[in-house]
Amino acid sequence: MKITFAGNKKVKVHVKDFDIMTDQTKEHGGDYSAPTPIDLFLASLGSCSGVFVLNFLKQHNLPETVYLTLEPEWNISEYVIDKIKVFIHLPPGFPEKYENALVEVAKRCLVARHVKIRHEISVVRDPE
Repeated sequence: MKITFAGNKKVKVHVKDFDIMTDQTKEHGGDYSAPTPIDLFLASLGSCSGVFVLNFLKQHNLPETVYLTLEPEWNISEYVIDKIKVFIHLPPGFPEKYENALVEVAKRCLVARHVKIRHEISVVRDPE
């Protein structure tokens, strides 16, 4: 993964064969031309849960009109998100017998599992 700068407050992340842009909101000096890094963090969590839900829906021939929303709760004094609620929205007539299983399968998200463990993150200068 390579991180470069793309003008004003834009940051480009090159990962595998993809470029992902981030920007800051206008109130933080950016142009708000792309999601913020924290938006991408939440999107990563939501899309990960979504993949597990989608796989379950496909496996059981269930309607793919189910969708997820995330509700982050900010700890303003620490300026961090300390709670994230993932809501699974079911269409009318969704078979009740699958509701609990759908919730459990969404919890298998690898991103959520990684967030739950303490990570050692080091930032160092490249010794070249």
